[in-house]
Amino acid sequence: MTEYGPIEPATRGEYHRFTRYGFAAEEGPLGGDAETDFSSPLFDLRGVYDGGLRAGCKRYAFEAYVRDDTRTVGGLGALATPPEYRGQGYARTLCRAVCREYSAEGVGLVALWPFSTPFYRGLGWATAHDRYRFDLTPELLPAHEPGGQYRRLDADDWEQLGAVAALSRDGVTLSMRRSEAWWRERTLTSWTGGAEPFVYGYERDGDLAGYLVYTVDDSDDSSERTLSVSAFAHVDREANRSLLAFLRRHGAQIDRVVLERPTTSRLLDLVENPDTVTCERAPGPMARLTGFDPLETLDWSGLDRPLTVAVTDPLCAATDGVFAVSGDGIERRDDTDPDLTTDIGTLTQLYLGRYDPTTAEAVAGLDVRTDAARSTLADVFPERPVYLGAFF
Repeated sequence: MTEYGPIEPATRGEYHRFTRYGFAAEEGPLGGDAETDFSSPLFDLRGVYDGGLRAGCKRYAFEAYVRDDTRTVGGLGALATPPEYRGQGYARTLCRAVCREYSAEGVGLVALWPFSTPFYRGLGWATAHDRYRFDLTPELLPAHEPGGQYRRLDADDWEQLGAVAALSRDGVTLSMRRSEAWWRERTLTSWTGGAEPFVYGYERDGDLAGYLVYTVDDSDDSSERTLSVSAFAHVDREANRSLLAFLRRHGAQIDRVVLERPTTSRLLDLVENPDTVTCERAPGPMARLTGFDPLETLDWSGLDRPLTVAVTDPLCAATDGVFAVSGDGIERRDDTDPDLTTDIGTLTQLYLGRYDPTTAEAVAGLDVRTDAARSTLADVFPERPVYLGAFF
């Protein structure tokens, strides 16, 4: 009989071994005395048992800006199944149970960084936003004479860093409001292994106006020394240019700078020779609604009658079917001729603001059948900036 629940201490070593196999097989198997301490305020462990542990994951909860408010968002990480049990539905069972648990706790949105976009798309997740990855030599970064000074920072400066991060991502959906534990255990440390990061801030008149978190390594095949930026935030354009100038100063020390930025970035407009910059656009994290509670908080006052929506959800029966949306809430209906059809992933993208309805009709899974419905959706779901810069 398949059961879902916490991964108890007795089976944490097994979970550690098959996550090692799933995400770092090149490092070889773990020994029997491998560290199995998963204690952290950032996550708890959940697993599916069927005569033994068959799949497991880390279940996070963090605060993020979503649709003009700060809300709790769930995070799904380190989901793994041993190879001998793959293809038997254990991962799907785990994802379904995790979503149900989040929904029961009032967490209406779950984000993850996919190991396979098609796999999670098949479970109802959809890409939340795209991102740019820049790779360039430091001398290409713009020269700038800073009006302030640079200062080395550490984990004890997390509150100042958090204030800058909040200003830097003001109004950006999914921008994380990191807790002290998240700053100390994730952003400002090497939680995945490797070198500890450097943290530098940019100050003006004693106030922090920006910061960088980065590592330097020469472990790639090209033997080039690469400075990789893992966190970058600034309160205004001058602070942005000053941080880029700080990276430029490393020209005699490193060969390349690698950093990820939102697709709103204007870095190509600032560099001296954009033709020699590698800029890749790639999908970012994925997200999905766990239920319709988040949609019930939206303003549906423009409706003169209930809007009927047919939703397909391959994972959760509670959000699969035809539903009537009105100012009084969302309830299941038996209508066979709905005003619009959508899959749960596209509905999530509309909720986040990745797409407006017109774009969702063109490139995603939205089909609107009446002009009145199209007008209502345009009012409720405008496009918004979306960016989750934290990995888990």
